[in-house]
Amino acid sequence: MKKLIIIAIVSILISCNQSELKNESPKFHENEKESVVYMTSNNKSENEINDFCIYYQNKLKEKESDVLAWKFFKSESNKITLIERYKNEDAILNHIKNISKGGLMEQDFGKFVDHFIIDSIEYYGNLSTDFKETLSAFGLTINYNPNIAGFSRN
Repeated sequence: MKKLIIIAIVSILISCNQSELKNESPKFHENEKESVVYMTSNNKSENEINDFCIYYQNKLKEKESDVLAWKFFKSESNKITLIERYKNEDAILNHIKNISKGGLMEQDFGKFVDHFIIDSIEYYGNLSTDFKETLSAFGLTINYNPNIAGFSRN
């Protein structure tokens, strides 16, 4: 009889633990930021662009853990669209620091600008005035699109 009671108690504890695991909320990125970068090939062949895109996204995956996604897409004949997802505004600023002079990816970014001409950038998410002022120094065409509502799961 004691064995039955112990088995029943253990079974109840196991089922309680399993129901707690099922009720865990998914992780959300409350401050996620996205950007869409519109680019033109800088006199490179399709194979050169494809190879570089694979190379560069692998570098980002390796060196920048707060970059949630980094995807290149072929648009028109010599147009490329890059979609980036960042954990938050600081992750974008960290990326900018990494590709700047003396940064972890300075040489890699040199190859990036050898392959692409940036036509414009669209940022999605609520970004600070300081952020916008920092980016204005680059002289690029940039548009900002603040959040209305939404979520992003991990």
